[in-house]
Amino acid sequence: MSKLIPLAAAAVLGLIGVAEIALDGAFSRAPAAPVAVLAAVVAGAVIAAWLPVAGTAVVATGFPIATVGGLTGPTGVVVLAFFLAPGWAGYRQPPRRSWAAPLAAQVMASLGTWIAGRAAGSTVAGLGAMAWENLFFGLLAWGAWGVGIVARRLRERADLLARLAAAQDAERTARERAVVVEERQRIARDMHDAVAHSLSVMVLQLGAVRSTLPSGTPQADMLLGVERLGRESVRELRALLGMLRAEPDPTAQPSLARLAELVAEVRAAGLPVQMHIHGDVVSLPRALDASAYRVVQEALTNVLRHAGTVPTTVAVRRDAGRVTVVVENEPGAPGRVGTGGGHGLVGMRERVAMFDGEFAASARADGGFLVRAGFPVTA
Repeated sequence: MSKLIPLAAAAVLGLIGVAEIALDGAFSRAPAAPVAVLAAVVAGAVIAAWLPVAGTAVVATGFPIATVGGLTGPTGVVVLAFFLAPGWAGYRQPPRRSWAAPLAAQVMASLGTWIAGRAAGSTVAGLGAMAWENLFFGLLAWGAWGVGIVARRLRERADLLARLAAAQDAERTARERAVVVEERQRIARDMHDAVAHSLSVMVLQLGAVRSTLPSGTPQADMLLGVERLGRESVRELRALLGMLRAEPDPTAQPSLARLAELVAEVRAAGLPVQMHIHGDVVSLPRALDASAYRVVQEALTNVLRHAGTVPTTVAVRRDAGRVTVVVENEPGAPGRVGTGGGHGLVGMRERVAMFDGEFAASARADGGFLVRAGFPVTA
């Protein structure tokens, strides 16, 4: 983008120079010198896109070229370029490197006025005019360079303020995230102290009561089942509390947008899965999105658990006001039939019921299994 500015300036200066030559009668009658001056100005502006100081020096040669060509002074396009080129050098490069640009312009202005003075004769009036032109063009070059330096420092200050604002935003976000993590850890500690400990004590007491009963009796078997369920609940509760203690990862939240990752994981486990997604499944309400993802996850887990590594199809369709999830698998190998004691189907049904949706899970006639969940999406 920075190179486009001097290139555009070269085009504009070229148009102005052509108009000046065409409209000025003296230039149009003897255009050789004005054309040479214009060529130097345009060439210098193009060079300034890559080398601002060198481009300024080439632009400034238009002054002595004009006086050598018989003109009484620089053309209008040279005067305009005398202001633009040193200013551009001061804007693009630091002062320790760009100071040579106005110096080169002043040297060329002094050379041009000296050549013009030699041609006009060394009279008092001529010497005064030479001194004035030299002073005028020197002030013009150095003043333009100063304007460029000021603009450069304003730009650097704006960039610095933008970086500081970004750093402050990042620091504020980090502080807010730290507060969230600390609160989650506090909740996890409180739940562990209030719930997990009490549940563990209950399980231990059940085990103690069961040990007093004769083994093999219905009461002992019932207490054994309750004890096992309690131990499983303690493990699940501690796992949930561990998730609360961990720092949340926004990219790891359950979402249909991450369905390809889930399918890749079960494929790595040996389950051949084909996935089909129709419609926009990204811009869904967050809770519904997570529940639909969990239904697919639980259904695929059930396929691995009860049917084995059989061909499975996952289809998700987003229609107007509805999201439908279908997980269908082929018949499992003989002997790979689940015990039916899990809570996967119940959990999926409850997730769908939270959104007043429809859930169906049934065996197919050929021995496969079909899970279908429909979630209404309200505006």
